[in-house]
Amino acid sequence: MDEDGEKHVRAKGSDEVDWISKLPDCLLCEVLLNLPTKDVVKSSVLSTRWRNLWKHVPALDLDNCDFHEFNTFLNFVDSFLDFNSESCLQNFMLKYDCDDDDYEPEISIIGRWINTIVTRNVKHIDVLDDSYGSWEVQLPSSIYTCESLVSLKLCALTLPSPKFVSLPSLKVMALLIAKFADDLALETLITKCPVLESLIVERCFCDEIEVLRVRSQSLLSFTHVADSDEGVVEDLVVEIDAPKLEYLRLSDYRVASFILNKPGKLVEADIDIVFNLSSGNKFNPADLPKRTMIRNFLVGISTVKDMTIASSTLEVIYDFSRCERLPLFRNLSVLCVEFYGYRWEMLPIFLESCPNLKTLVVKSTKYQEKQGDIVFSGPRRLLSSLEYVKIERPLKGEAMEMILVSYLLENSTILKKLTLFLDDSVKKEESVILKELLAIPRLSTPCKVVVL
Repeated sequence: MDEDGEKHVRAKGSDEVDWISKLPDCLLCEVLLNLPTKDVVKSSVLSTRWRNLWKHVPALDLDNCDFHEFNTFLNFVDSFLDFNSESCLQNFMLKYDCDDDDYEPEISIIGRWINTIVTRNVKHIDVLDDSYGSWEVQLPSSIYTCESLVSLKLCALTLPSPKFVSLPSLKVMALLIAKFADDLALETLITKCPVLESLIVERCFCDEIEVLRVRSQSLLSFTHVADSDEGVVEDLVVEIDAPKLEYLRLSDYRVASFILNKPGKLVEADIDIVFNLSSGNKFNPADLPKRTMIRNFLVGISTVKDMTIASSTLEVIYDFSRCERLPLFRNLSVLCVEFYGYRWEMLPIFLESCPNLKTLVVKSTKYQEKQGDIVFSGPRRLLSSLEYVKIERPLKGEAMEMILVSYLLENSTILKKLTLFLDDSVKKEESVILKELLAIPRLSTPCKVVVL
Protein backbone atom coordinates (compact mmCIF):
# COMPACT_ATOMS: atom_id res chain seq x y z
CA MET A 1 0.00 0.00 0.00
CA ASP A 2 1.18 3.56 -0.64
CA GLU A 3 0.51 6.58 1.57
CA ASP A 4 -2.99 7.05 0.15
CA GLY A 5 -3.95 3.45 0.72
CA GLU A 6 -3.57 2.59 -2.97
CA LYS A 7 -2.49 -0.92 -3.85
CA HIS A 8 -0.11 -1.01 -6.78
CA VAL A 9 -0.69 -4.15 -8.83
CA ARG A 10 2.46 -5.43 -10.43
CA ALA A 11 2.48 -7.96 -13.23
CA LYS A 12 4.23 -11.18 -12.29
CA GLY A 13 7.88 -11.07 -13.23
CA SER A 14 7.77 -7.38 -14.25
CA ASP A 15 7.98 -3.90 -12.78
CA GLU A 16 4.76 -2.67 -14.40
CA VAL A 17 2.48 -0.60 -12.20
CA ASP A 18 -1.31 -0.33 -12.23
CA TRP A 19 -1.44 2.94 -14.12
CA ILE A 20 -5.11 3.47 -13.28
CA SER A 21 -3.98 4.40 -9.79
CA LYS A 22 -1.71 7.04 -11.29
CA LEU A 23 -4.44 8.76 -13.31
CA PRO A 24 -5.57 12.20 -12.10
CA ASP A 25 -9.03 12.52 -10.60
CA CYS A 26 -10.40 14.29 -13.67
CA LEU A 27 -9.60 11.29 -15.90
CA LEU A 28 -10.97 8.81 -13.37
CA CYS A 29 -14.20 10.77 -13.34
CA GLU A 30 -14.36 10.49 -17.12
CA VAL A 31 -14.07 6.70 -16.79
CA LEU A 32 -16.77 6.57 -14.10
CA LEU A 33 -18.97 8.75 -16.27
CA ASN A 34 -19.86 5.63 -18.31
CA LEU A 35 -21.26 3.70 -15.32
CA PRO A 36 -24.64 3.88 -13.58
CA THR A 37 -24.48 5.97 -10.40
CA LYS A 38 -25.07 2.95 -8.15
CA ASP A 39 -21.88 1.36 -9.53
CA VAL A 40 -19.99 4.63 -9.30
CA VAL A 41 -20.88 4.87 -5.60
CA LYS A 42 -19.58 1.33 -5.05
CA SER A 43 -16.14 2.50 -6.16
CA SER A 44 -15.89 4.49 -2.93
CA VAL A 45 -14.83 1.34 -1.05
CA LEU A 46 -11.69 0.87 -3.14
CA SER A 47 -9.51 3.18 -1.08
CA THR A 48 -9.45 6.44 0.81
CA ARG A 49 -8.72 8.26 -2.42
CA TRP A 50 -11.86 6.88 -4.04
CA ARG A 51 -14.09 7.52 -1.02
CA ASN A 52 -15.53 10.81 -2.25
CA LEU A 53 -14.49 10.66 -5.88
CA TRP A 54 -17.97 9.54 -7.01
CA LYS A 55 -19.41 12.89 -5.88
CA HIS A 56 -17.33 14.67 -8.50
CA VAL A 57 -18.49 12.53 -11.44
CA PRO A 58 -20.54 14.96 -13.61
CA ALA A 59 -23.40 12.55 -14.18
CA LEU A 60 -26.43 11.13 -12.43
CA ASP A 61 -27.87 7.83 -13.73
CA LEU A 62 -30.41 6.38 -11.32
CA ASP A 63 -33.42 4.10 -11.06
CA ASN A 64 -35.56 4.43 -7.96
CA CYS A 65 -35.61 0.61 -7.88
CA ASP A 66 -32.01 0.87 -6.68
CA PHE A 67 -33.38 2.17 -3.36
CA HIS A 68 -35.53 0.45 -0.75
CA GLU A 69 -37.69 3.54 -0.28
CA PHE A 70 -38.79 6.19 -2.74
CA ASN A 71 -38.05 9.01 -0.30
CA THR A 72 -34.46 7.78 -0.03
CA PHE A 73 -34.21 8.04 -3.80
CA LEU A 74 -35.55 11.61 -3.73
CA ASN A 75 -33.17 12.63 -0.95
CA PHE A 76 -30.19 11.15 -2.80
CA VAL A 77 -30.99 13.09 -5.98
CA ASP A 78 -31.42 16.31 -3.99
CA SER A 79 -28.13 15.77 -2.16
CA PHE A 80 -26.25 14.98 -5.35
CA LEU A 81 -27.53 18.09 -7.11
CA ASP A 82 -26.72 20.26 -4.07
CA PHE A 83 -23.15 18.97 -3.88
CA ASN A 84 -20.68 20.82 -6.07
CA SER A 85 -23.60 22.85 -7.43
CA GLU A 86 -21.36 25.28 -9.28
CA SER A 87 -19.91 22.62 -11.58
CA CYS A 88 -21.29 21.52 -14.95
CA LEU A 89 -23.35 18.36 -15.25
CA GLN A 90 -22.98 16.23 -18.36
CA ASN A 91 -25.64 13.55 -17.91
CA PHE A 92 -28.93 13.51 -16.02
CA MET A 93 -30.68 10.14 -16.41
CA LEU A 94 -33.59 9.10 -14.20
CA LYS A 95 -36.09 6.27 -14.24
CA TYR A 96 -38.70 6.29 -11.53
CA ASP A 97 -42.03 4.81 -10.51
CA CYS A 98 -43.75 6.71 -7.71
CA ASP A 99 -46.75 4.38 -7.35
CA ASP A 100 -45.60 3.39 -3.87
CA ASP A 101 -48.55 3.23 -1.47
CA ASP A 102 -46.48 4.99 1.18
CA TYR A 103 -45.59 7.92 -1.04
CA GLU A 104 -47.76 10.67 -2.40
CA PRO A 105 -45.92 11.85 -5.51
CA GLU A 106 -44.76 15.45 -5.44
CA ILE A 107 -45.34 16.56 -9.02
CA SER A 108 -43.25 19.71 -8.67
CA ILE A 109 -40.07 17.91 -7.68
CA ILE A 110 -39.18 16.85 -11.24
CA GLY A 111 -39.63 20.44 -12.38
CA ARG A 112 -37.32 21.62 -9.60
CA TRP A 113 -34.64 19.15 -10.67
CA ILE A 114 -34.95 20.24 -14.30
CA ASN A 115 -34.56 23.89 -13.31
CA THR A 116 -31.45 22.98 -11.33
CA ILE A 117 -29.68 20.97 -14.02
CA VAL A 118 -30.37 23.62 -16.66
CA THR A 119 -28.34 26.09 -14.60
CA ARG A 120 -25.53 23.52 -14.45
CA ASN A 121 -25.26 23.40 -18.25
CA VAL A 122 -26.41 19.80 -18.59
CA LYS A 123 -25.67 18.13 -21.95
CA HIS A 124 -27.81 14.98 -21.88
CA ILE A 125 -31.24 14.52 -20.28
CA ASP A 126 -33.02 11.15 -20.15
CA VAL A 127 -36.08 10.94 -17.88
CA LEU A 128 -38.61 8.09 -17.77
CA ASP A 129 -41.75 8.39 -15.65
CA ASP A 130 -43.02 4.83 -15.20
CA SER A 131 -45.73 5.82 -12.72
CA TYR A 132 -49.40 5.01 -13.07
CA GLY A 133 -50.11 8.74 -13.15
CA SER A 134 -47.73 9.44 -16.02
CA TRP A 135 -48.36 12.68 -17.96
CA GLU A 136 -49.43 14.43 -14.75
CA VAL A 137 -45.94 15.89 -14.54
CA GLN A 138 -45.52 18.91 -16.81
CA LEU A 139 -41.93 19.95 -17.24
CA PRO A 140 -40.94 23.58 -16.65
CA SER A 141 -40.39 25.85 -19.62
CA SER A 142 -36.72 26.13 -18.64
CA ILE A 143 -36.15 22.89 -20.53
CA TYR A 144 -36.59 24.92 -23.72
CA THR A 145 -33.79 27.34 -22.80
CA CYS A 146 -30.95 24.96 -21.98
CA GLU A 147 -28.35 26.15 -24.49
CA SER A 148 -25.87 23.40 -23.52
CA LEU A 149 -28.33 20.54 -24.15
CA VAL A 150 -27.16 18.07 -26.83
CA SER A 151 -29.64 15.19 -26.38
CA LEU A 152 -33.10 15.04 -24.83
CA LYS A 153 -35.06 11.84 -24.15
CA LEU A 154 -38.37 12.03 -22.32
CA CYS A 155 -40.88 9.27 -21.67
CA ALA A 156 -44.43 9.68 -20.35
CA LEU A 157 -44.07 13.33 -19.40
CA THR A 158 -45.96 16.43 -20.50
CA LEU A 159 -44.17 19.20 -22.37
CA PRO A 160 -45.35 22.79 -21.93
CA SER A 161 -46.30 25.11 -24.73
CA PRO A 162 -43.03 26.59 -26.01
CA LYS A 163 -43.41 30.37 -25.80
CA PHE A 164 -39.65 30.81 -26.17
CA VAL A 165 -37.12 28.20 -27.36
CA SER A 166 -33.34 28.46 -27.34
CA LEU A 167 -31.76 25.06 -27.94
CA PRO A 168 -28.80 25.86 -30.19
CA SER A 169 -26.90 22.65 -29.35
CA LEU A 170 -29.70 20.06 -29.38
CA LYS A 171 -28.91 17.33 -31.94
CA VAL A 172 -30.87 14.32 -30.65
CA MET A 173 -34.45 14.31 -29.36
CA ALA A 174 -36.59 11.29 -28.43
CA LEU A 175 -40.13 11.90 -27.17
CA LEU A 176 -41.72 8.60 -26.19
CA ILE A 177 -45.45 8.44 -25.41
CA ALA A 178 -45.19 12.05 -24.30
CA LYS A 179 -48.05 14.50 -23.97
CA PHE A 180 -48.03 18.08 -25.18
CA ALA A 181 -49.72 21.14 -23.73
CA ASP A 182 -51.31 22.01 -27.07
CA ASP A 183 -51.50 20.81 -30.67
CA LEU A 184 -48.64 23.01 -31.89
CA ALA A 185 -46.19 22.39 -29.02
CA LEU A 186 -44.27 19.59 -30.73
CA GLU A 187 -44.30 21.24 -34.17
CA THR A 188 -42.97 24.48 -32.72
CA LEU A 189 -40.31 22.71 -30.70
CA ILE A 190 -38.96 20.84 -33.74
CA THR A 191 -38.86 23.99 -35.83
CA LYS A 192 -36.92 25.90 -33.16
CA CYS A 193 -34.03 23.39 -32.95
CA PRO A 194 -31.56 24.66 -35.59
CA VAL A 195 -29.07 21.75 -35.45
CA LEU A 196 -31.45 18.86 -34.73
CA GLU A 197 -30.21 15.72 -36.51
CA SER A 198 -32.15 12.83 -34.98
CA LEU A 199 -35.81 12.83 -33.94
CA ILE A 200 -37.80 9.93 -32.50
CA VAL A 201 -41.50 10.37 -31.76
CA GLU A 202 -43.39 7.45 -30.25
CA ARG A 203 -47.02 8.42 -30.08
CA CYS A 204 -50.01 7.22 -28.11
CA PHE A 205 -53.64 8.23 -27.75
CA CYS A 206 -52.81 10.93 -25.21
CA ASP A 207 -51.05 13.37 -27.55
CA GLU A 208 -54.25 14.30 -29.45
CA ILE A 209 -52.28 15.72 -32.37
CA GLU A 210 -54.28 15.39 -35.57
CA VAL A 211 -51.69 17.02 -37.85
CA LEU A 212 -48.01 16.67 -37.03
CA ARG A 213 -45.67 18.77 -39.14
CA VAL A 214 -41.98 17.94 -38.94
CA ARG A 215 -40.13 20.89 -40.42
CA SER A 216 -36.36 20.91 -40.08
CA GLN A 217 -33.53 22.00 -42.35
CA SER A 218 -30.98 19.97 -40.38
CA LEU A 219 -32.80 16.70 -39.65
CA LEU A 220 -30.99 13.56 -40.85
CA SER A 221 -32.96 10.81 -39.09
CA PHE A 222 -36.68 10.64 -38.26
CA THR A 223 -38.60 7.83 -36.54
CA HIS A 224 -42.36 7.93 -36.08
CA VAL A 225 -43.92 5.04 -34.17
CA ALA A 226 -47.44 4.59 -32.82
CA ASP A 227 -49.35 1.87 -31.06
CA SER A 228 -51.49 0.19 -33.71
CA ASP A 229 -53.94 -1.04 -31.07
CA GLU A 230 -55.21 2.43 -30.33
CA GLY A 231 -58.51 3.69 -31.69
CA VAL A 232 -58.42 4.51 -35.37
CA VAL A 233 -58.65 8.19 -36.32
CA GLU A 234 -59.00 8.47 -40.06
CA ASP A 235 -57.82 12.04 -40.53
CA LEU A 236 -54.44 11.86 -38.75
CA VAL A 237 -51.68 13.42 -40.86
CA VAL A 238 -47.88 13.40 -40.62
CA GLU A 239 -46.20 15.93 -42.88
CA ILE A 240 -42.41 15.81 -43.20
CA ASP A 241 -40.40 18.69 -44.60
CA ALA A 242 -36.74 17.73 -44.09
CA PRO A 243 -34.61 18.13 -47.23
CA LYS A 244 -31.49 16.57 -45.64
CA LEU A 245 -33.27 13.46 -44.36
CA GLU A 246 -31.23 10.26 -44.80
CA TYR A 247 -33.00 7.77 -42.53
CA LEU A 248 -36.77 7.35 -42.18
CA ARG A 249 -38.69 4.88 -40.04
CA LEU A 250 -42.50 4.88 -40.03
CA SER A 251 -44.52 2.36 -38.05
CA ASP A 252 -48.10 3.52 -37.61
CA TYR A 253 -51.36 1.96 -38.74
CA ARG A 254 -53.53 4.89 -37.61
CA VAL A 255 -52.20 7.77 -39.68
CA ALA A 256 -54.17 8.21 -42.88
CA SER A 257 -51.75 10.53 -44.73
CA PHE A 258 -47.97 10.59 -44.79
CA ILE A 259 -46.74 13.57 -46.78
CA LEU A 260 -43.10 13.99 -47.80
CA ASN A 261 -42.16 17.48 -48.94
CA LYS A 262 -38.74 17.89 -50.55
CA PRO A 263 -37.55 14.53 -49.23
CA GLY A 264 -34.02 14.90 -50.60
CA LYS A 265 -32.15 11.64 -51.08
CA LEU A 266 -33.05 9.00 -48.54
CA VAL A 267 -30.40 6.38 -47.87
CA GLU A 268 -32.30 4.02 -45.57
CA ALA A 269 -35.99 3.51 -44.79
CA ASP A 270 -38.05 1.19 -42.59
CA ILE A 271 -41.72 1.34 -43.57
CA ASP A 272 -44.62 -0.35 -41.79
CA ILE A 273 -47.73 1.71 -42.55
CA VAL A 274 -51.10 1.14 -44.23
CA PHE A 275 -52.40 4.71 -44.57
CA ASN A 276 -55.28 3.71 -42.29
CA LEU A 277 -56.37 1.06 -44.81
CA SER A 278 -57.24 -1.86 -42.58
CA SER A 279 -59.51 -4.87 -43.01
CA GLY A 280 -62.55 -2.68 -42.53
CA ASN A 281 -61.30 0.15 -44.74
CA LYS A 282 -59.93 -1.23 -48.01
CA PHE A 283 -58.17 0.68 -50.75
CA ASN A 284 -60.67 2.39 -53.03
CA PRO A 285 -59.38 3.24 -56.54
CA ALA A 286 -62.08 5.89 -56.81
CA ASP A 287 -60.64 7.77 -53.82
CA LEU A 288 -58.45 10.12 -55.85
CA PRO A 289 -57.01 12.12 -52.89
CA LYS A 290 -55.85 8.88 -51.26
CA ARG A 291 -54.37 7.65 -54.53
CA THR A 292 -52.52 10.94 -55.01
CA MET A 293 -51.16 10.85 -51.47
CA ILE A 294 -49.91 7.25 -51.84
CA ARG A 295 -48.37 8.04 -55.23
CA ASN A 296 -46.54 11.07 -53.87
CA PHE A 297 -45.33 9.12 -50.85
CA LEU A 298 -43.90 6.33 -53.02
CA VAL A 299 -42.18 8.89 -55.22
CA GLY A 300 -40.79 10.53 -52.08
CA ILE A 301 -39.12 7.33 -50.83
CA SER A 302 -38.11 6.08 -54.30
CA THR A 303 -34.53 7.38 -53.94
CA VAL A 304 -33.80 5.05 -51.00
CA LYS A 305 -30.84 2.63 -51.21
CA ASP A 306 -31.60 0.26 -48.31
CA MET A 307 -35.19 -0.47 -47.31
CA THR A 308 -37.11 -2.66 -44.90
CA ILE A 309 -40.80 -2.93 -45.69
CA ALA A 310 -43.69 -4.79 -44.06
CA SER A 311 -45.99 -7.06 -46.02
CA SER A 312 -48.95 -4.96 -44.84
CA THR A 313 -47.44 -1.97 -46.65
CA LEU A 314 -46.72 -4.12 -49.71
CA GLU A 315 -50.38 -5.12 -49.74
CA VAL A 316 -51.42 -1.47 -50.04
CA ILE A 317 -48.79 -0.93 -52.76
CA TYR A 318 -50.05 -4.03 -54.55
CA ASP A 319 -53.63 -2.71 -54.53
CA PHE A 320 -52.41 0.70 -55.70
CA SER A 321 -50.45 -0.92 -58.57
CA ARG A 322 -53.67 -2.29 -60.03
CA CYS A 323 -54.77 1.21 -60.97
CA GLU A 324 -51.45 3.06 -61.33
CA ARG A 325 -47.93 2.15 -62.32
CA LEU A 326 -45.44 2.15 -59.46
CA PRO A 327 -42.51 4.58 -59.54
CA LEU A 328 -39.09 3.04 -60.12
CA PHE A 329 -36.82 2.57 -57.11
CA ARG A 330 -33.66 2.99 -59.17
CA ASN A 331 -31.26 3.35 -56.22
CA LEU A 332 -32.59 0.46 -54.16
CA SER A 333 -29.81 -2.07 -53.64
CA VAL A 334 -30.89 -3.93 -50.47
CA LEU A 335 -34.50 -4.88 -49.70
CA CYS A 336 -35.75 -6.66 -46.59
CA VAL A 337 -39.40 -7.75 -46.56
CA GLU A 338 -41.10 -8.82 -43.34
CA PHE A 339 -44.02 -11.09 -44.17
CA TYR A 340 -46.97 -12.25 -42.15
CA GLY A 341 -48.42 -15.43 -43.53
CA TYR A 342 -47.99 -16.32 -47.21
CA ARG A 343 -48.99 -13.12 -49.00
CA TRP A 344 -46.04 -13.49 -51.35
CA GLU A 345 -48.00 -12.75 -54.51
CA MET A 346 -47.38 -9.05 -53.78
CA LEU A 347 -43.62 -9.41 -54.03
CA PRO A 348 -43.05 -9.68 -57.82
CA ILE A 349 -44.90 -6.45 -58.58
CA PHE A 350 -42.65 -4.51 -56.24
CA LEU A 351 -39.44 -6.29 -57.27
CA GLU A 352 -40.05 -5.35 -60.87
CA SER A 353 -39.96 -1.69 -59.79
CA CYS A 354 -36.44 -2.15 -58.40
CA PRO A 355 -34.23 -2.43 -61.52
CA ASN A 356 -30.93 -2.34 -59.61
CA LEU A 357 -31.75 -4.49 -56.59
CA LYS A 358 -28.83 -6.73 -55.60
CA THR A 359 -29.84 -8.25 -52.24
CA LEU A 360 -33.23 -9.51 -51.08
CA VAL A 361 -33.97 -10.75 -47.55
CA VAL A 362 -37.33 -12.34 -46.77
CA LYS A 363 -38.26 -12.47 -43.09
CA SER A 364 -41.31 -13.55 -41.16
CA THR A 365 -42.02 -12.65 -37.56
CA LYS A 366 -44.76 -15.23 -37.04
CA TYR A 367 -46.79 -17.88 -38.82
CA GLN A 368 -50.38 -17.38 -39.76
CA GLU A 369 -53.07 -19.51 -41.24
CA LYS A 370 -52.99 -20.05 -44.97
CA GLN A 371 -54.54 -17.08 -46.75
CA GLY A 372 -55.14 -18.66 -50.12
CA ASP A 373 -52.91 -20.05 -52.81
CA ILE A 374 -50.14 -17.93 -54.25
CA VAL A 375 -50.67 -17.06 -57.86
CA PHE A 376 -47.86 -15.23 -59.65
CA SER A 377 -50.15 -14.59 -62.57
CA GLY A 378 -49.18 -13.23 -65.96
CA PRO A 379 -45.76 -12.93 -67.56
CA ARG A 380 -43.07 -11.77 -65.16
CA ARG A 381 -40.17 -9.47 -65.92
CA LEU A 382 -36.74 -10.93 -65.37
CA LEU A 383 -34.89 -9.87 -62.24
CA SER A 384 -31.76 -8.77 -64.05
CA SER A 385 -29.77 -7.33 -61.12
CA LEU A 386 -30.56 -9.64 -58.18
CA GLU A 387 -27.43 -11.41 -56.90
CA TYR A 388 -28.18 -12.57 -53.35
CA VAL A 389 -31.37 -13.85 -51.72
CA LYS A 390 -31.84 -15.01 -48.15
CA ILE A 391 -35.17 -16.45 -46.98
CA GLU A 392 -34.88 -16.34 -43.21
CA ARG A 393 -38.30 -17.78 -42.52
CA PRO A 394 -37.70 -21.48 -41.72
CA LEU A 395 -39.18 -23.52 -44.57
CA LYS A 396 -41.41 -26.52 -44.02
CA GLY A 397 -41.39 -27.68 -47.60
CA GLU A 398 -44.95 -26.52 -48.24
CA ALA A 399 -46.13 -25.81 -51.77
CA MET A 400 -46.54 -22.08 -51.19
CA GLU A 401 -42.94 -21.80 -50.04
CA MET A 402 -41.64 -23.68 -53.07
CA ILE A 403 -43.57 -21.35 -55.37
CA LEU A 404 -41.64 -18.39 -53.99
CA VAL A 405 -38.30 -20.20 -54.33
CA SER A 406 -39.16 -21.26 -57.87
CA TYR A 407 -40.10 -17.71 -58.83
CA LEU A 408 -36.76 -16.36 -57.62
CA LEU A 409 -34.65 -19.10 -59.24
CA GLU A 410 -36.50 -19.07 -62.56
CA ASN A 411 -36.53 -15.28 -63.02
CA SER A 412 -33.14 -14.08 -61.69
CA THR A 413 -30.60 -13.84 -64.51
CA ILE A 414 -27.41 -13.32 -62.47
CA LEU A 415 -28.35 -14.77 -59.08
CA LYS A 416 -25.23 -15.98 -57.27
CA LYS A 417 -26.56 -17.38 -54.01
CA LEU A 418 -29.92 -18.33 -52.51
CA THR A 419 -29.83 -19.13 -48.79
CA LEU A 420 -32.67 -21.03 -47.13
CA PHE A 421 -33.36 -22.21 -43.60
CA LEU A 422 -35.23 -25.40 -42.80
CA ASP A 423 -37.65 -25.62 -39.91
CA ASP A 424 -36.58 -28.03 -37.16
CA SER A 425 -39.86 -29.91 -37.54
CA VAL A 426 -38.92 -31.15 -41.04
CA LYS A 427 -35.37 -32.35 -40.42
CA LYS A 428 -36.46 -35.93 -41.10
CA GLU A 429 -37.78 -34.93 -44.51
CA GLU A 430 -34.69 -32.85 -45.29
CA SER A 431 -33.50 -35.09 -48.12
CA VAL A 432 -36.90 -34.97 -49.83
CA ILE A 433 -37.02 -31.17 -49.61
CA LEU A 434 -33.46 -30.89 -50.92
CA LYS A 435 -34.29 -33.04 -53.94
CA GLU A 436 -37.28 -30.83 -54.68
CA LEU A 437 -35.14 -27.71 -54.42
CA LEU A 438 -32.47 -29.15 -56.70
CA ALA A 439 -35.11 -30.00 -59.28
CA ILE A 440 -36.18 -26.35 -59.65
CA PRO A 441 -34.79 -24.88 -62.91
CA ARG A 442 -32.34 -21.99 -62.50
CA LEU A 443 -32.05 -19.18 -64.97
CA SER A 444 -28.60 -18.43 -63.49
CA THR A 445 -26.78 -21.73 -63.71
CA PRO A 446 -23.85 -20.73 -61.41
CA CYS A 447 -26.31 -19.94 -58.61
CA LYS A 448 -25.65 -21.79 -55.36
CA VAL A 449 -28.57 -22.92 -53.20
CA VAL A 450 -27.47 -23.11 -49.58
CA VAL A 451 -29.76 -24.83 -47.06
CA LEU A 452 -29.03 -24.29 -43.37
